[in-house]
Amino acid sequence: MKTPLLSLAACMGGLLCSDSFASDYRFVHEKHPWHITGNYAQVAGAEVTTHPAKGSHLHYGEGYGNLFYSHFLNTENSLTAQVGVNYTRIHWEENPRFTDDNYTYGLLSLAWISHSLEKWRWVMTGGTIVDTRTWNFGQSAVYYGMLWGRNQYSESVGLHIGFYGYYGAMNGYFLPILGFDWKCNRKWELKAVFPLDASLNYNFSKNWFTSIAVMSFGGPYRFPRRIHGGVGRYENGIFEVYSTGVEWEVKFDKNNFIIFGIGAGWNFGGWLLIKDSHNHHPKYYHFDSAPYGRAFFGLSF
Repeated sequence: MKTPLLSLAACMGGLLCSDSFASDYRFVHEKHPWHITGNYAQVAGAEVTTHPAKGSHLHYGEGYGNLFYSHFLNTENSLTAQVGVNYTRIHWEENPRFTDDNYTYGLLSLAWISHSLEKWRWVMTGGTIVDTRTWNFGQSAVYYGMLWGRNQYSESVGLHIGFYGYYGAMNGYFLPILGFDWKCNRKWELKAVFPLDASLNYNFSKNWFTSIAVMSFGGPYRFPRRIHGGVGRYENGIFEVYSTGVEWEVKFDKNNFIIFGIGAGWNFGGWLLIKDSHNHHPKYYHFDSAPYGRAFFGLSF
């Protein structure tokens, strides 16, 4: 299968946050059908600015681990299965609506990757992610899908179209995929693919790269989770967390076979939205900016 020019920072820091949800599958290789990835980010204590908890601090962390297996139908088409786990930690002692800090979700997906059309690379993905505490697919599972095409418009420019959407836990969202990537020269590459990637990348040696990228937290935008340890009417309620930041990262990438790196940045703040079990009585709790750090890796075999 041809190697795509695009390197999506959703795997390593893109707007959808995690390749658990939106990967470009650039690691797919017939001789190395297995691929594992891991990622963890931790935000320092961010001050909450909403009453009645104004002045308290929220500590936020998230990570994932994934295993992929690819089966080639022919030289231009492959199917890739994924199993994974996502972890979210929201430590906020003054939280007035729920008490649990830790949320772990299991993930299962199947993707089709195709180069059959000249100058095009298509990725079609469908999957589900479910709370591992309850394994209640009707109540806590979120089902998602993506169709993403990249056209090799010129030797240095790729154009992107598609869509991403999900539904579950009484909430849903749909976003178009639009943008471009531009390999300015041998060293520099700019990517602006909404909502998956916004980054400027520099290759300073054969396998070492550095970049400045936009990073988001909380999973796909407005991603819903069921509450554990809810207080009163918020027992089994729903919450969303979202924030964005800018990150500087350094990574080693040997032909997508071995990838690892670290990043550090500044989170611009965001919000925690909490609703009851019927998706009613919403309240936003806003929090301020804070620094964060991140580490990630990928390995094919």
